[in-house]
Amino acid sequence: MPTRALSFNRTAFCWVIAFLALLVSDAKPSALQHGNLAGELKAHGFDGDVWHVSPSGKAGASGSVEDPLASIQEGLDRLGPGDTLLLRGGLYRNSNDEAIAIATCEGTAENWIRIANYPGETPVLRFNSQRALILQGVAYVVVEGLEIDGQSDLIDPEEATAYALAFDNTGERDAKFFGVGIRVEGGPGQDYPHHVIIRNNRIYRTSGGGIALARSDYVLIEGNEVFETSYYSPWGESAISVWESSNYDNRQDLYRTVIRGNKCYRNDNRVKFWITKTFSDGNGIILDALRTNQDILKDGYAEAYTGRVLVQGNVCFENGGRGVNLYESNAIDLIGNTLLRNSQRSNSEYEIECGRVKGIIIRGNVVVARSDRASIGGYQFEEIEVVGNVLSPRSGKGFDLVSGNLVVAADSAGAVSPDTSR
Repeated sequence: MPTRALSFNRTAFCWVIAFLALLVSDAKPSALQHGNLAGELKAHGFDGDVWHVSPSGKAGASGSVEDPLASIQEGLDRLGPGDTLLLRGGLYRNSNDEAIAIATCEGTAENWIRIANYPGETPVLRFNSQRALILQGVAYVVVEGLEIDGQSDLIDPEEATAYALAFDNTGERDAKFFGVGIRVEGGPGQDYPHHVIIRNNRIYRTSGGGIALARSDYVLIEGNEVFETSYYSPWGESAISVWESSNYDNRQDLYRTVIRGNKCYRNDNRVKFWITKTFSDGNGIILDALRTNQDILKDGYAEAYTGRVLVQGNVCFENGGRGVNLYESNAIDLIGNTLLRNSQRSNSEYEIECGRVKGIIIRGNVVVARSDRASIGGYQFEEIEVVGNVLSPRSGKGFDLVSGNLVVAADSAGAVSPDTSR
């Protein structure tokens, strides 16, 4: 079982630096107030049925605590507004190449649906398929308290490299190279997911991304621990990714996407992205193509995302890619994050990368890069405010780190390890 990675000394260092960040910044993110989106997404109304699933359950059971169902899928298929599905401790595995389970349930604004661990127990979803859990076209759904193991430690790196070099995104895929822990995606037509909370899960060793969202709106990703993911997918994935979000509505008086309080570490790409033929991602967090349509899904949706995004209080360290990567996206606030020794790969340069973005606020963060890396950089950006941060001194062209920030020494101990040098 992977062990927790934050030592006492590192944790203490983070707290000291974070305190310094508070001293140099009393600014608020844009005109918005913290907590608006969390208020919108406060799940409630769990007064429906409570279903139970257990590895020792049986098909067709009543679903009571004494008579649990045998599969997560059977439990999901019974959920309606206000219902709860509790997973008993133990091991759950996939039986095909698609997923352990696919949720298509929809709650309501008054009656959410909850999918969670049974109190005091740890359900482990162990898989070698393309997904562990898919949330497809769901609405008003909470997923929390799960442990997801993608078993990528069992993959032969040489086999993965050869597969990625030959991959052209056509024909049958070998599922074990594309494993995502929790995937949130659209259903048939333009039935896109909205009002989704993913919190307090532990996701690791997935060959693809840890938590991956596509075409979503009104989402809260909070308190998850995601590590050692994204090594072997030719799609170039990351620990937490939000890609091409959809518009449930066009409100701009609150945050509609929030990524808060997560720990993402030692994620990397160890095979090349099939389009660019480079090691492209393996980021802690990426906001990807929120303002553009890359036309990969072929679903006819072409609207730019109109919501504002909050990335707050996350800890990202020792990832092969950036701590936070902002790509072709607008209107994002990075507030109070701690980014340490990311960009471990030799072709990754920044802790925070801003590529083709506009309207970005970077405040109150602790960003300590390796001595041969830069804290912030990018290309084709405009309207970026960087103030009230604790930053190591190097930056990309066009960024002024001296004015309004506390500049500290870079980390001289963050050398590239042999297995992540590219």
